[in-house]
Amino acid sequence: MDVKERAQELYRIALEDAAWHPASVLGEHGWSDGEFADALQLLTRLRLFVPAPDSGNGWTALSPDTALRNLLLEEEQHTSALLSSVQRTRSALTRILTDFQPVHARELLPVRMEVVTGAANVSAALEDVSRRVEDEVLSLHPGRALPAVMVEAGLDRDLAVIGRGVRMRTIHLGSAAAVPHMASYLRRLSAAGAQVRTAHTLPLRMIVVDSSTALVPAPPSAIGEITAVILRGETLVGVFREIFEHCWAAANVLTDAVAGPDGEWRPEGRHLELLRMLAGGLTDEAMARKLGVSERTVRRLVSELTERLGAASRFQAGACAQRLGWLDG
Repeated sequence: MDVKERAQELYRIALEDAAWHPASVLGEHGWSDGEFADALQLLTRLRLFVPAPDSGNGWTALSPDTALRNLLLEEEQHTSALLSSVQRTRSALTRILTDFQPVHARELLPVRMEVVTGAANVSAALEDVSRRVEDEVLSLHPGRALPAVMVEAGLDRDLAVIGRGVRMRTIHLGSAAAVPHMASYLRRLSAAGAQVRTAHTLPLRMIVVDSSTALVPAPPSAIGEITAVILRGETLVGVFREIFEHCWAAANVLTDAVAGPDGEWRPEGRHLELLRMLAGGLTDEAMARKLGVSERTVRRLVSELTERLGAASRFQAGACAQRLGWLDG
């Protein structure tokens, strides 16, 4: 009997007798403490069991409908909290730049601000900043993926910076990181020693260099040219560093979706192993056990793969991977 079957049996027992006791279940079925704990963990993870301190066994069994509603509610609350956090960050930035800067003009005298207009001038400013960095570069990249030509030019600049021993941490939108040329760029950046994460949403585009320089976007000029603001001064730049650290803590480690040398997407890591198991006909439970993740994570990864491959089913995704030769060797 595997963990799913033990969980189903424990769930049936709890529905039939709310006064069930762990000791009697263990004795009747001959389960070990570890096997019982695994079944209990699965039921609590699915919210089919919830803590009930007043009951003899400490748990209450819920209906699948109630458990599903609770899971959806938790996801909605998490999303709402994330959006609220982004909104608070935007409001804080507005207050800092429009309300408090004039009030504390004397204290901000050490802060120097430079407005740069036009794509060529912004690019030159980035080049200048990259040459001046000594210790660390932090960056946030919301919005769509940049054109491949710009990304390639940025990679050369980033690799030169990392080559000087500078630490680099960067966060990109997950949707942009999935674009083939961006996936290839981020993978090469990570291989060079940069720390790369992705997020569902980011408050603004910015680059922070060391502890004294920040480059942030400004509204376009009157004729529509891109404009950036370069801020210098530890006090104000420290605020942007705090914003970055907040986003970093909530971001995800870069996924295994990458691009091959020809720009075509290739599966690696967990995605590749998952495709092998799909081709082998393994169940979600078996795949989760082999990967060391939850069945919910497996279903999410499978959904990503089928969408990426344009497959109508998981069976078709496995067959497609086999046809493309990804599973050879």
